Amino acid sequence: MTTTTTTARPVADRARLLAEVANAARIVPPVWPLGQFIAVNPLQGLVDLGFEQATAEARKWLGAATFPSRAHVATAVRSGRITADDVAAALAEHAAAAPDVHDAHDDEVDGVLRALGGDTEADARQLPAMPRTAAERYDARHATSVAATVDERVAAVCAAYAGSGAAWAGPTDRGFWSWWSRGDEPAADGLLDALDRIGLAPGDHADELRGQLSRLPGWAGFARWCDEWAAGDAPVRTISLIDYLAVRMTVEADALEGQPDRPLAPLPRPRREPSYAPSEPAGLGERVTDHALDVIALEAYERNHRMRLLDELSRSWLSTRAANPSAAQVVFCIDTRSEVFRRHLEAVGPYQTIGFAGFFGVPLRFRPAGSDASFASCPVLVTPDVEVTAQPATRALRRKKIAASASAARQQAKAAPGAAFAFAEASGLVEGPLAAARTFLRRRTKSAAGDAIAVLDVDGFGLEARAAIAETALRTMGLTDGFAPLVVLCGHGSTSTANPHFASLDCGACGGNRGGPNARVAATFLNDADVRVELAARGIHIPDTTFFAAAEHDTTLDTVTVFDVAGVPPTHADALKSLLAAVEEAAEATRLERGGRLGVSARDARRPWRRALDWASVRPEWGLAGNAAFIVADRNRTAGADLEGRAFLHSYDRDADAEGTALETILTAPMVVAHWINSQYYFSTVDPDVYGAGDKTLHNPIGAVGVLAGPSGDLRIGLPRQSVFAGDSTYHEPMRLLTVVDAPVDRIESVIARNAILRHLFDGRWVTLVAAPASVGAPWLRRRPGGEWVPA
Repeated sequence: MTTTTTTARPVADRARLLAEVANAARIVPPVWPLGQFIAVNPLQGLVDLGFEQATAEARKWLGAATFPSRAHVATAVRSGRITADDVAAALAEHAAAAPDVHDAHDDEVDGVLRALGGDTEADARQLPAMPRTAAERYDARHATSVAATVDERVAAVCAAYAGSGAAWAGPTDRGFWSWWSRGDEPAADGLLDALDRIGLAPGDHADELRGQLSRLPGWAGFARWCDEWAAGDAPVRTISLIDYLAVRMTVEADALEGQPDRPLAPLPRPRREPSYAPSEPAGLGERVTDHALDVIALEAYERNHRMRLLDELSRSWLSTRAANPSAAQVVFCIDTRSEVFRRHLEAVGPYQTIGFAGFFGVPLRFRPAGSDASFASCPVLVTPDVEVTAQPATRALRRKKIAASASAARQQAKAAPGAAFAFAEASGLVEGPLAAARTFLRRRTKSAAGDAIAVLDVDGFGLEARAAIAETALRTMGLTDGFAPLVVLCGHGSTSTANPHFASLDCGACGGNRGGPNARVAATFLNDADVRVELAARGIHIPDTTFFAAAEHDTTLDTVTVFDVAGVPPTHADALKSLLAAVEEAAEATRLERGGRLGVSARDARRPWRRALDWASVRPEWGLAGNAAFIVADRNRTAGADLEGRAFLHSYDRDADAEGTALETILTAPMVVAHWINSQYYFSTVDPDVYGAGDKTLHNPIGAVGVLAGPSGDLRIGLPRQSVFAGDSTYHEPMRLLTVVDAPVDRIESVIARNAILRHLFDGRWVTLVAAPASVGAPWLRRRPGGEWVPA
């Protein structure tokens, strides 16, 4: 720690510095705390640059791999996952993006295919193109390790401060910089002082700050989350970016002070980024560079999947199906895991399934029974202003408070850096038998109807708000008529044990929480007689004979629990009983399908509780691994297709949305979230060291903040290796999201024109967009950047 006293800086200097810090921070992703962990595009701050330029920045500043490894590509070529047709199409696309490149000939296609499928040594870790910080420049000149020493000291300080429950961290009411420096100087002034001490001119500040943030992207990303996303009641001690950089740069200035031949200026920049240097695959000469081969390989890989998916969809897309009455309609989350369950449920009986974002359009903060804290249960793009409280029975409340207090005490004991190891030593005699009991405990995995123990207080929503939420949800999912007697809103969550990243398996649409509370609130609204009167005035008539029930699907156990059964009218009891029997039959088939993907026996697949309750299980389920497509269409379009649990399915009625209002909502909200999920899985796969959380068996949780790999170091970001790899092989196929929309091209283009985020995603090649054929014989159309539509 240090104490500094200097003259206050001019306001203009501080303002300029804050702008430079905000711009520099675009290179690191915001890192959510564990309990609120959600998927996010690690390059979200650079999304406006487009995929090509954004990934170039990631290679330059973070030394990150941004394309599938050559070994992965070679395997794909040898297995036929990438074909000559795919390469030819990718080369043509490359030529369209770079007009100076002529169309490929057959010998060139063969040359690229040989280059991609040839013997490949293990991919070497890529290093940043140049020293990024003052300490790195000093190390480059003197063969020292000052930068690593600075990292070690800063990471330890961050963990001490942010790890909630670390009693030895000391008072934290003044903020990170003030706590560390023990002074009253503003953090901006401390950062400017450190930049001056290192000898950097103002014109060099921006690159220096970006380099400093790139050294520990995990802690820097956590600071970015604190600045941009943390609410006032954040469950962790927050560190602002300006505080983080003030501490880091002061540590670095102290480390360099007094060193001989200090670096006073950055080294000259290289004229060309090494990853773009040309190479000569057989028969290609200078035409295709190493980097271009990566681009072509990814394009070919994606094209192969796209054509196979569209071929599968074509068999069911335009087929005519009788609109038979449904015994019940079940609204699932668009989550890829729901696709498997929906397919099997539809095969059992006359049940219609619908896809909609799992928060069911209800933005709320939820306070569970027995808890003093609430959390946002909605997409992070939405800010809820109504709190829904669960009101339990007195005895249940007492049990919950006792359990919550015990859990809090245990978490407090394990919060500090390294404390998890000490806790295991101290409590092993107690915790060991409990863990063993959890492992071998037999638990029923049958879907059931059961009363929730708590009543939800939804009085914070007025009648107008309830009606508006109900209307928006129904119109967006395309359910405005043809209501079945029983409609079930089915949220989802996941069961796992000793899993710091548990929130990554819950509902992303609910901010990394379980979706049951949202389903219960939405069902309450839709059963409200006054809300139905308002909906009728808006053109949506829900029959008096229709009842909405709420449920939750556990994606590890593949059970479905229906809530508030006491409120189900006797007239609907038989329909619910029949549905639950069908759900259990579908669940059994789903467990077997998921078990096959996990590589377990049929016997073990039927007992998913063994994985869910096993404290040593590194993979209770695959989560959203394998996700590849986002499909916006009526379920009739896709019901005949086996989408292998790889597609987000959002229901949409193209005939009821002439103005594109519902489509705009779908593309700018759930599709953006799907892109975030897809991108996090992509980058966690192509570089599990930089953008992934590494091997989860080495994880050391730091309170509620995040995990370290071992007792110290940077906060790990992204997904654990076990979420995307099966042993040494990739399980998740790293591809950018494919979005398929059943709507006229002109409607799609009008929505894109109104939304900059969609132009960034589609024109920047983050997401591939395909429009469905409107009639038999019409082609699938793919959108190129700029709005040109060509055959898919």
